[in-house]
Amino acid sequence: MRRTVLALMLVLGACRSGGSRNATAPTPAVAGAAGSRQAVEQFLTSIRAGDIQATSIIWGTARGSARERMKDRAELEKRILVMQCNFNHDSYRILSDLPVTAGARNLKVELRRGTLVAQTSMATVLGPDARWFVENADLAPMRGFCSSQPQEPRR
Repeated sequence: MRRTVLALMLVLGACRSGGSRNATAPTPAVAGAAGSRQAVEQFLTSIRAGDIQATSIIWGTARGSARERMKDRAELEKRILVMQCNFNHDSYRILSDLPVTAGARNLKVELRRGTLVAQTSMATVLGPDARWFVENADLAPMRGFCSSQPQEPRR
């Protein structure tokens, strides 16, 4: 009898609607963002969440998202993992958002991770369907962020 009640509780629990409490923000269904600033915000949010899929649809060129354009999935994931390591952060602040040309902007962003603070630039471009993508993010100022990964205790 106890097993039957337990099984019934498990089935009812599985049927409950709603998402996981620990889930990250859902991956947007539409590639790109409505604006340049939103593209950088979505990019950094996806980086912090470690969400390769979300990063792959906000990172791209004027021709569209990296997920749509890059055929070699292993290469796409490797590039995103490098970005995740270098741009992982606790907080960020957009310092400036300047036009470069029609359909391209350059944003200066300050990232914080623990006691580290770095400023980098991110280039955004206008792509298909009037959607914005992060085309380039300068890795050079961010190198210390990747090497400051938390270390596992030695045994």
